Parts: sequence; structure tokens; C-alpha cells
Amino acid sequence: MLFLVKTCLFFSISFSVHSKLLDKILAVIDDQVITKSMNDRVKKSFNARANIAPFIYTNVKKSSKDILNIFIERQVIKAKLNEIGYIVTDGQVEARVNNTQKRLGVNRSQLLQFLKGNSITYDEYFELLRESIEFSVFNSKIISPLVSITEQEIKNEFFKRNSKDKSLAFRYDLVDFSLKISRMSKSMLSSFQKTMIQFQKTANLPKRYSSLETNVLGDITEDGLTLKLRTLLKTTKENNFTTPFKMNGSWHLFYLKKKDLVESTKYLKSKGIIQNYLFQKTSTHIKNVWIEREESKHYIKFFI
Repeated sequence: MLFLVKTCLFFSISFSVHSKLLDKILAVIDDQVITKSMNDRVKKSFNARANIAPFIYTNVKKSSKDILNIFIERQVIKAKLNEIGYIVTDGQVEARVNNTQKRLGVNRSQLLQFLKGNSITYDEYFELLRESIEFSVFNSKIISPLVSITEQEIKNEFFKRNSKDKSLAFRYDLVDFSLKISRMSKSMLSSFQKTMIQFQKTANLPKRYSSLETNVLGDITEDGLTLKLRTLLKTTKENNFTTPFKMNGSWHLFYLKKKDLVESTKYLKSKGIIQNYLFQKTSTHIKNVWIEREESKHYIKFFI
């Protein structure tokens, strides 16, 4: 009888060890092991996961390495939240499940049926919601305070999207450098812009430009400007020189100290959308940099 028990125990242990060997370890972070079966489970239900937790899975490829990076990222975020004393409880997750059921108008049985059809178990769904809550908290407490979107950035993005819209109007602060046509030789004209760029850096102006006149023009609107000059200023970026422009018997070179978009109805309607876009774009960049820096504090090893 004792021999039979020992034999059964031996085969049981052997089978267990053999099963673990079949489930290949793909990565380790601290004391957490990420196996091939875990990775494959995510691959199988990837699209459903992207719908449930879009901030975690959207814009991520389905390769094994990319999915492993999601596992690593989630552990790093969880560790940071633990460090600041924030833990997402089962009660919070259960409340999210109930709210989701009410929003979708389904009961628990229907929810389970939906999850089964998308290759997700209820336990996986529960933990996925926990991770989604953790990511939201992480984003609001860690990342968002690091993001700053200026009014000028919003206006620059609006102009980039609507650069061909002729109805856009600007207000400028300019420095006008001018020289009489009679004093401007062809060689001086060809190097006019380059010379002024160098002058801006060194404050040294060649003697042949000694007759150059300077005029600071503030708060200039496009009203009254010629079409050619409006086009020239509109296509020149802030903190840059225009190309030479002939006007009133002189060659002019304008330096755009400030180029400010005049707020229009179209701009005001687009402002919130653009601000959200820039916020998400900047947040993603800051998050990636933060994760990369934070990973150095953890033991991480890949086996693929």
C-alpha cells in the first residue's frame, strides 16, 4: 500500500514538473514569471482586450515581444501605485463590473456569455478591469501633472491642419530690416538673408550693409497688407526670417518675432479637440520615457 502511494506521488510530481517545462518562460520581472501560455492567452483575446482596456492595448502590435512589454509595463505601474500607497480593491473592480452591466443593459449571465464568445474568462476580465483602473489612476496621478500644453502649441497644430485655408488670419510682431534698392547689389541681395541670420548670432554686420534700416513693428494684422506680403508672412515660421521682399523702393527682410493666430469661430470649435489630441500625444511620449526610466529599478529578464 505504501509503495502504491509513493508511486502515485512520484508520477504526480513528474507530471507537474513536465507540465511546467512545457509552458516556456518568456520573461521575468522581479518575482513575476511571464509564460508562453499567458502570452498566448492575450494574443487570442487581444481585440476584445483592446475594447475593454483601450489605453493599454490600443496602438500595440500583437507580437510576442510587444505583449511581453505590456506585461512588464503593467507590473512597473502596479509597483509605483503600491509605492505611493494606492491599491485597487476587489470592491472597486466589482463596482466597475456592475456599472458596465447597467450601461450595456445586460445581466451577469449575459456578460459571461459575451466574455466566453471573446475567449476571455471572468477572472481575466476582472483583472483586466483592475489593470484599467490602475492605468487611469497612474495616468492622472503620475503622468498628467507632467504634461503641459500651451496655447501656442494648440494654434500651431490648428494652422498645420488648416494651412491651405485662406480664411485664416494672423497677428505679427516683426523686425523689418530694409535697404534702398540703389544700395543693394546682386551679390548683397543673394546673401541678404544669410547675412542677417549671422548678424542675429554675432551682432557683427558687414560694412556694405551699413545703410541698413531697422524698424520694429508690433501687433501687425493682415488688414492692409498686400496679398504677396500676407502670403510671405503666412508661410514663414515664428523666429525665422522671410525671403527678401521688394516694397516702396527698398528691399525688406522681415524677422518674425511672434506669429499669433487670430482666434476665429473655426479655431474655437477645434481648440478642445486639438488640445485633447496634443495632450494624449504628449502623455504617451512622457509615459514611455517614464516607463523606460522606471524599468531600470526592476530586475527584468527576457528569454526570447
